[in-house]
Amino acid sequence: MKVLVIGNSQISSNDLPRLIETLSESAPEGIPRVAVAGAIVQGASLRKCWEAGEGEGSPRGMIPAQEWDYVIVQEIFCANKQEFEAYATKFDHEIRKAGPRTLLFATANVSESYGEGYAYPDSFKKLNDMQIAFGRKRKIPVAAAGYAWMKYLGPDPSEAQRLDLYAEDKGHPGVKGSHIYSCLLYAHITGHNPQLLPLPEKGLDCGEGDLVTRQELARMRKAAWDQYREDTGGESAR
Repeated sequence: MKVLVIGNSQISSNDLPRLIETLSESAPEGIPRVAVAGAIVQGASLRKCWEAGEGEGSPRGMIPAQEWDYVIVQEIFCANKQEFEAYATKFDHEIRKAGPRTLLFATANVSESYGEGYAYPDSFKKLNDMQIAFGRKRKIPVAAAGYAWMKYLGPDPSEAQRLDLYAEDKGHPGVKGSHIYSCLLYAHITGHNPQLLPLPEKGLDCGEGDLVTRQELARMRKAAWDQYREDTGGESAR
């Protein structure tokens, strides 16, 4: 399966396209492999992605450049609802015209360190609910990764537990946050359960000696699969 991801540094952090490919490569024989390309405009909203034009390598230019199965569209954390809907509609129109399926990717939001308007969990809900409502209106599936993080964190996480999913800047996903992203997108792209994929024998290296344990990975994959089922209304795996 061939997938294009349009977005910003939420995608490039920890090389999310490669994380999705690695998950697919670990699947048993007969389950689809996924090749993922990124059309990344750093720090950009969908409006800025659109305004990057149609040149080679631009988000719009890449949509008709290959025969994709999915084009995933990701909005910035500080999105304006009216602007988001306008430019998500523009991208969806171009994607449908070219033939692939559109998938909206609603990320987790930044932490409270970015300002009072980003309190958890309200800012997560606001960013994700805006995209879920738009997806329902336009009949576009939405991978609600903010809610997947919330499922992993549980009902009353401490600040330390929440920040554990972020990079040091407390705005971009760390290795753990990106793993939840990749599992949710893998489920949406393939329809297969990431819980059934083999876990790395020694866990997942976060760098500087830190490790995501197999138990943590199993919880992340469950949270992602539970969110996929919620996103799709309980649709069973292919």
